Amino acid sequence: MTTHLIAADLADYFQLSKKTWLIKGILSTAPVEHPSQEHTRRLWVDGIEILPEQAFVLRPFYECDFDWGNNGGLSSFTSALAICLSIFKEERVAENLYECFKEYFVQQFPDGEFELEVDLSDFLRQFNSRLHPYLYSRFCYAALIDSREISMYQHPVTGSVTVNVADNYATHYAAVPDMEVRRHNERKQRLLFRLFAKEQTIITGSSLDEVMEQVKS
Repeated sequence: MTTHLIAADLADYFQLSKKTWLIKGILSTAPVEHPSQEHTRRLWVDGIEILPEQAFVLRPFYECDFDWGNNGGLSSFTSALAICLSIFKEERVAENLYECFKEYFVQQFPDGEFELEVDLSDFLRQFNSRLHPYLYSRFCYAALIDSREISMYQHPVTGSVTVNVADNYATHYAAVPDMEVRRHNERKQRLLFRLFAKEQTIITGSSLDEVMEQVKS
């Protein structure tokens, strides 16, 4: 289990002014520069249109367009991150939550057009730890962790950054819907990682970039 650098009860520090948001998705005729597409998908949050470029600049390895539903593919991650940026405003919080948001909401949206009120109350309770004030999330290309989003904690006083690579390797939010089975599988994955990674389980550095370089290597 990941050890937080400060009390976990501080994880609820981030309070939204409201918990319910109106999200709308529509299909419109694809622009002429994309003749292979029949439609392009557009999203609004509380009546304000959001753009995929807002998310793509932070996670450029996903598609620079929107999608949703069970068959949304990589574009669903872009949709989730763009929505999170619109709702939470802070890039760090949006990056920490968007994968969970994609699984909890975006892949549950109807495949076609929709207009839904989304209540975040249960979502924020379930993923409360992702609101930890010194948690940072970065996508990392590395064979050691099979290329994925990793969570790093920055000490509020010293500024040092720590990542438990075994915990990150073992995390699979959507792999198994049953939470008990998921915890059991993650425990096995964690033990397996420690078996072959050994001294590389905990990595510490003076900055986020330094730790990222160590994880990649």
